Amino acid sequence: MPLELPAELQFATEYPFAIPNDAFNELRGLMGKVITSETCDEKSLIESYKWHMAKSVGREQVKSSNIDWAKRDLEELMLDARENGPSFVCAIYNAFEQLESFGLTVPSENHINRILSSCGVGCHIANGELVIVGAVQLPTPSPSMPETVTRALDDARSLSPASAIDRVHTALQAYLVNLCEDAGITLDPTVTAQKAFKELKSNHPALKPQGNRPAEVAAVLNSMAGTINALGTLRNHASLAHNNDLLFEPEARAMTNAAATVFHYIEQCIERYRK
Repeated sequence: MPLELPAELQFATEYPFAIPNDAFNELRGLMGKVITSETCDEKSLIESYKWHMAKSVGREQVKSSNIDWAKRDLEELMLDARENGPSFVCAIYNAFEQLESFGLTVPSENHINRILSSCGVGCHIANGELVIVGAVQLPTPSPSMPETVTRALDDARSLSPASAIDRVHTALQAYLVNLCEDAGITLDPTVTAQKAFKELKSNHPALKPQGNRPAEVAAVLNSMAGTINALGTLRNHASLAHNNDLLFEPEARAMTNAAATVFHYIEQCIERYRK
């Protein structure tokens, strides 16, 4: 199925973002890796790219007279189309889909997503749908949060889930350490987020389980420490913090949602305690 723009962008008068140079060059290189065949020669390949790029900028597609002009026309169309980032991504995805129907081997949405994530482009593809950034659901920073936490949370909201893990982990660790310091809980200077959470849970009165079934609630909270530890490992080995292969969409979203759960629980407990 063709990749379509989200409804709110189909008739937008302003584009949410353009494709930056690094992403543009990498996506163009990805297009160039598609190998032609007897049923789809190089001219037909480029004309397919041209048709989808022309559609993304609202132009009527006209076939070029020869291969050299086709390449020049494609470059011109791509330079215009890049100004509307989401539409540009749709054009590439849909061109690949059409070329696959011609029997060519084409990149998958994961290949496109790796480029979008590594270059910080504000969208990604999930199960054949274009998802605009901002889908990472995290708590709104409160006035009491330090600037490090606020900035990291704001950064995370502007990224896809796979790209946001580093910023989410940074925000969570800074938040936990700050709460421990405010409560007079002594921490080692090199404390991990997992250790800070354990100290906070054990020593801060706001995080004592209340109400029904406190033992089972405590067991779930203890498992959160393992979740936070795993987030630290993912931050080091599957995020943009280093040169890593990123997580795929479902796993990345699950990880950011897990961090959001920790944030929300602690925030609500602190609020209840202060009342």
